[in-house]
Amino acid sequence: MEPTSRVWDSPPVTPAYRGRRALALAAMLVAVAIALPRFLTHTPYQRLGISLDWKEGQDFPRVEKVIGPPATGLLERGDVLVAMNGVRFHGFSDTRQRIRKEGWPRAPVVMDVLRGNRELQVSIPPVQLGAWQRVRLFTFPVVAMIAAPLVAFLLVWRRPDLNAAWVFLWFAALQGVGTVWDTFRFTQFEPAGGFKAYLDAYNALLNFYPASFVHFMMVFPRPRWTKGRRRRSPWFWMVVAAYLVAAGLGVWMIAGAHPAGQDSSSPYLWFQSVALPIGALALMIRYLRRARDAWNPTLAERLLAIAVALVLLATTAVDALFQDPGMAALYTLPVVRLLVATLTLAWLCAPMVIALLIANDPVFDPRRLLVRSIPYALLSGVLAALYLGIVVVSQRVFAAATGEEAVVFNVVAALVVAFAFSPLRVRTQRALDRLYGRDPAALRRALDRAGQELLGALDRAEVRASVEHGLTSGLKRPVAVEWPDGELPRLARGEEIPEDAASAVANLLMQAGIRLENLALQEQRAAAERRAAELREAATRAELRALHAQVQPHFLFNALNALSYLTETDPPAAQRFTERLADMLRYTVQASQRPDARLSEEIAFVEDYLGVARERYESALQFEYHGARDLLAVRVPPLLLQPLVENSLKHGCAPGLDALHLSLVAEASDGWLTLVFKDDGAATPGRKPGLGVGLTNLEQRVQRFAGPEASVSARPVDGGGFAVTLRWRAALGEAA
Repeated sequence: MEPTSRVWDSPPVTPAYRGRRALALAAMLVAVAIALPRFLTHTPYQRLGISLDWKEGQDFPRVEKVIGPPATGLLERGDVLVAMNGVRFHGFSDTRQRIRKEGWPRAPVVMDVLRGNRELQVSIPPVQLGAWQRVRLFTFPVVAMIAAPLVAFLLVWRRPDLNAAWVFLWFAALQGVGTVWDTFRFTQFEPAGGFKAYLDAYNALLNFYPASFVHFMMVFPRPRWTKGRRRRSPWFWMVVAAYLVAAGLGVWMIAGAHPAGQDSSSPYLWFQSVALPIGALALMIRYLRRARDAWNPTLAERLLAIAVALVLLATTAVDALFQDPGMAALYTLPVVRLLVATLTLAWLCAPMVIALLIANDPVFDPRRLLVRSIPYALLSGVLAALYLGIVVVSQRVFAAATGEEAVVFNVVAALVVAFAFSPLRVRTQRALDRLYGRDPAALRRALDRAGQELLGALDRAEVRASVEHGLTSGLKRPVAVEWPDGELPRLARGEEIPEDAASAVANLLMQAGIRLENLALQEQRAAAERRAAELREAATRAELRALHAQVQPHFLFNALNALSYLTETDPPAAQRFTERLADMLRYTVQASQRPDARLSEEIAFVEDYLGVARERYESALQFEYHGARDLLAVRVPPLLLQPLVENSLKHGCAPGLDALHLSLVAEASDGWLTLVFKDDGAATPGRKPGLGVGLTNLEQRVQRFAGPEASVSARPVDGGGFAVTLRWRAALGEAA
């Protein structure tokens, strides 16, 4: 399984994950079980600082090589050791048994030495290694055997779905096992039987370390071959070749009992000298290649990976270089010590960088560990300086005054440091918290300001700017925040904040989410109001078009019948009839495309309408306008009077009625326009006070035209007839 995202994403823990974690734990325990017997039975440094050539049947040992202190300058290669502390050596096995039983003496050892033809007596002091020698001999190997396997195990524990993590664990475990072999190389007794077989198997296992390195470099941070096509990849066959060579060397060593790593000319060292540079160079080549669709590392990832490759190459070269005793003298140079110390520090950081590049998990970011350790380093330095200052100054002043030294100042300095520790720690921690954005008070103030800014934010961009500015001000660093649509904002995956700031940051993000929701609701309400207005306007146009559709077929049908009759009986009347019908139809077509019309145009339409209707009704139809002439220019809804005229003709023009009088009265007062449409038609049961369906629709049209204060009312008239009153506020001064 490989991750589909480059960003750290913690997958859910499934039963398969638990099984893989148990397998990783078992692998670590197996590695410990392999290395533990050698750790318990071998020593990292010989008591005399020499290696001996001493075989069975040979009474006295011969110095094969001077490794270092305490034999340096006292013994030479080729010296024959005759006796130790006055006790002569009697064969290899007897001496081994005696030393194993009594142990190496911790006091100086007096050796009787035969150097050429001379007999010498040499006093060899206990092992006294310098600080740098101890760091080089013990610290680096011990950290190496612990750091890399521990980081690899943690990576597998967090991401058991990554194949590269498992190869890293395999490589790191072999590296730790090999470090134990190289460090604890001097046995305390002669191996035999099953223990000798264990050491031979141990030797054979070490051959897989260079092969595992090549394998790891080919799958770091992702395999160079795709699933199902690995046989076509030369990188895959390079890994296979490395493992075949390792297996062959292992069989050869078990058969020949040849210990790995102890003979500079052995095939193992040649294999290691070739495999390690090949793996490191392959890694550099991969990260120096141009970006592709499936391979597009960032510049920071490229630089980190190349730095890791260079560190691995340099470490291998330095380790091989200083195997030569002649080159080991370079350690006395300060420049070489500084170079090796820097290289060692970089090598120790390499596993963390490797894990970071594999999983993009901020847990393995060395910068994060460095930043978190700085406060404690500064505090330790301040307290150490305070302690040393009190001790040194006080003792010197006391010695200058009395000529004696007093240990009491150590106690005084310890008490001062103890009493100063708590307030100094608090102040130092506060200063560092302010420097690194961890001061709770400063964070709270910054987040409070951001919360106040959220109240005045008018859009999503302002909300985002307020939150990000508040987090940056409070934490003293940019904080990545995700802003998913329709959800609360949240910290980006992999983004970590101090625990004491988590609740405050979560509260700010919740406030931002609420503000975004309020803005979205306001926008939805505004959009809904716009849609409602558009729907009302569309409804008005639809009603008007429906009215036109109703008027035109109705009149066309009756008008054409009347025109046909007049054409035969009264041609001049037919011509006048045709002109009125054309004017009426032209007005109805134009009205469907206009938001309003003049009152005079409505009255002209009524005249044309009645001119056509007179051919259908036996009663005389008369219409009169009563009102000021300037009101004829008032803007009214188009086809306002047509449904009123049709309603009067339908309900008021009863059979036997001699004439139907229609009138329109227009008045203006205090900015209000009042139109009263009357008829004196016959009273019918259907004409009751109030609005019917048609007049209700007319009222809605008038209200949409003039506002919700507009009104339409209807009532019967005493003595017969019906009256409809329309009233709304109009801009009478702008009527023209």
